[in-house]
Amino acid sequence: MPNNLRIIYVLTLANLKSRYRNTFYGFLWVIINPILTFAVQAYAFTIIFKIQYLNYSTFLLSGLLPWLFIIQSIEMCTSIFVMNSHFVRNLPVSPLVLVYTQILDNFVNFLCSFLILIVLFLFKNPGKLNIFFFLPLPIISLAVGVGSMCLIFASINVVLRDLKFVISFLFSLLFYLTPIFYPVHFIPTQYRFVADFNPIYYIIKPFQILTMQSPNREFFTSVLLSFGFSGLLAGASFITWKKMKKYLILYA
Repeated sequence: MPNNLRIIYVLTLANLKSRYRNTFYGFLWVIINPILTFAVQAYAFTIIFKIQYLNYSTFLLSGLLPWLFIIQSIEMCTSIFVMNSHFVRNLPVSPLVLVYTQILDNFVNFLCSFLILIVLFLFKNPGKLNIFFFLPLPIISLAVGVGSMCLIFASINVVLRDLKFVISFLFSLLFYLTPIFYPVHFIPTQYRFVADFNPIYYIIKPFQILTMQSPNREFFTSVLLSFGFSGLLAGASFITWKKMKKYLILYA
């Protein structure tokens, strides 16, 4: 286990160095990408659809940045065992190293882009520095949930190669069903069950509450629910990996 952790660290560091060596714009794109996505959506929903919501830019970023981390990690990890089959077969290292290296790589990019939200929040709320003491809670839950989903999908994709296309389609739909660019209370009461049964929303929700309100009772309740869903996903990923890892050599 310690050896695997060291390998994950070394591979992640190597990936980051190779990507950003001798280039300034490569690193800058980590920040530009979410800014452009945010700018387009903010324009669409505030100017065209005329959504009226206090501090909408902060609200949008607080949900969009975790979402981008989730979807990018899942897209990159789902086919990772198949794309690196030579690594899986020939190297005496746990295949899990591949998944967690990619997630850690994306997580570093997420933290860099998250600085945008922090700067925006401090600009609008200079007296609320205390919320940053509570940020590790939703970030840890997010990391556990993303790591678990990635392992589940990567394990199943070894046998069901079409899974990556199904996931891409389903998450493109889920984006509009998740209260990211609209508050949950905008959903009519009779349809709010869609958000209530959306595990992605429970992982993102603590970020929205913390940046829009304060570390109140609703925040801590949402954190508990977030950890609950992430814990269930972690358990499901453990079971899935135990059942599917025997197929790696045969099908990867």
